[in-house]
Amino acid sequence: MCESNVFLRDEEGDHLVMEDAVTVENVDGRVRVTDILGEQKEFEGALEEITFLEHRIVIRS
Repeated sequence: MCESNVFLRDEEGDHLVMEDAVTVENVDGRVRVTDILGEQKEFEGALEEITFLEHRIVIRS
């Protein structure tokens, strides 16, 4: 499968905010992620890192 875990990074480290994400979009300066069931979450910040081998996406808040 190609799902990834999404982490929000701040001064305290990385925090898991979504599992099984299948899409990542930049929408009006925000990052929108959607999981395999269609649930969406939006975050203020910028896409910082994608590690395909670890199925990991990091958003810098």
